[in-house]
Amino acid sequence: MTTTREPVRRTLPGPAYHSEESYRLDQEKVFFRTWTYVGRAERIPEPGSWLRVELGGESLLVVRGKDGVIRGFYNVCRHRGSRLCDDEQGFARTHLRCPYHAWGYALDGTLVTTPMIDKDEIDRPSTSLWPVHVDVWEGFVFVNLSREEPRPLLEHLADQQDDPLALAKYGLADLRIGHISTTDVQANWKIVIENYNECLHCPTVHPELVAVIPAYRKGWIMEDGRDDGGVSLADGRTAIVDDPRLRLPLLPGFRDSGEEPAYFGAQVYPSMFLDVDGASCLATAVFPTGPQSCRLVTEYLFSPEALADPAFDPSPVVQFNERVTAQDNEACERVQRGVTSRAFDHGVFPAKDAWVFGFDERYRRDLEG
Repeated sequence: MTTTREPVRRTLPGPAYHSEESYRLDQEKVFFRTWTYVGRAERIPEPGSWLRVELGGESLLVVRGKDGVIRGFYNVCRHRGSRLCDDEQGFARTHLRCPYHAWGYALDGTLVTTPMIDKDEIDRPSTSLWPVHVDVWEGFVFVNLSREEPRPLLEHLADQQDDPLALAKYGLADLRIGHISTTDVQANWKIVIENYNECLHCPTVHPELVAVIPAYRKGWIMEDGRDDGGVSLADGRTAIVDDPRLRLPLLPGFRDSGEEPAYFGAQVYPSMFLDVDGASCLATAVFPTGPQSCRLVTEYLFSPEALADPAFDPSPVVQFNERVTAQDNEACERVQRGVTSRAFDHGVFPAKDAWVFGFDERYRRDLEG
């Protein structure tokens, strides 16, 4: 009797993780055409607040206008191309001012001041800042650099391997930032995403994590007997922390429904991680910074009631996650060093790598246009 083997599923080719040519394709085919998460709306809380975002080699400004609407612009003056803003975030009372020739742009991007330039020398209405598409879901701000009108953000969020839209029931829109961490990783952004999408590495790399989420001991990212995509926490925990006795205030969705706290993770293509447990939500944006490097910005979100309590301490959540992230980053950097070998033309995917394979297939479709 002959047995039929499943066809071998291959990873991306080696150069996809380290070559300059591949990085240029990532810019043009992925990050310049797709909705990408950049940060919480809370970080630009009032009219005049702005946030600078570096995405695939492009510098962007996300600005809250006088009307309260969040807009996005290229961080480039229309005069001679000077960079407008260098700080990570800031506040402009009336307009954004170019430090080169002092041209000023209103919060909606229109050119309003041109010192020493007569009015008839330039057509101000047609010289606004170059815009980018912006939309907000549950307090999460996404940008899209496509030159055409992109499909709606909600359609993009619905078209995912995981189901981020289902996590809205936990009250994500009402959560507030308790901490932000930024980490530079010497690994291609796709390596970091692939690592998130599997747990074959968890028993070896994350001993503390598998103690909190026992299902991960078997290498699966899903749990038998659950159809909601969640995994149970050990020892009656309500959050992913070291101390099983610690009881942090629950997120609104868990508190109001009486649902047993668990962990839910969703990767939003191309480069967002959304992690929810009983007491916290972690939103991580992965920004490519080169062919072999990326930057992770993680916002730690908690209920407003928790943050209003002077005794509330987010550090157990932050410390646990930063330890897990450091373990992941070390593993990803080890992969980065390996895939640059001339011997590595591709790797292979066993069954438990199904989510990684799914990510690679979607990435391939983007490259094919």
